[in-house]
Amino acid sequence: MMGTRALVLGGAALTVGLGIVLMLVLDRGETSVPSSFSEFVTISEPIQFEPRQVQREFQRMAVAADEVPECALPKPPKSIGATALTRNSLQQILRILALRQWQKNGSCECFYDRLGWDDVILVAPNFERTDGVDLRFKITDLLAEADELEALRLKACPQ
Repeated sequence: MMGTRALVLGGAALTVGLGIVLMLVLDRGETSVPSSFSEFVTISEPIQFEPRQVQREFQRMAVAADEVPECALPKPPKSIGATALTRNSLQQILRILALRQWQKNGSCECFYDRLGWDDVILVAPNFERTDGVDLRFKITDLLAEADELEALRLKACPQ
């Protein structure tokens, strides 16, 4: 180095193929700093590495798609509610409506595809809280009612 007058500016640069480490040094204005690393080293082609066996096997690994049940509860669109709590509550209302349809008809077919989110929005005021709490729905009550109806349906309609 150039004694006590040298000032390190930018750390080190490593060239993989050549094994050279270069350090940029500023000599307080006496020596100029190169504008780019390419003035020191030019690499004509990028270095290509063959993937190892483990890497090739990892690239071939794939996660199987989840099986979607025949009668799956649809996820609510984001446009239906401003918060996740509201959307989840409306999803449980859809579940309750579908299970009430099952109770009326006695049929074990899926009713989720017969109900739309517009239907849920129309009946949602019937499920709103009346206890003065700022939240629109009480999700725990909705879940409890839906789970109770679901248990009755599973007893009547084993899948």
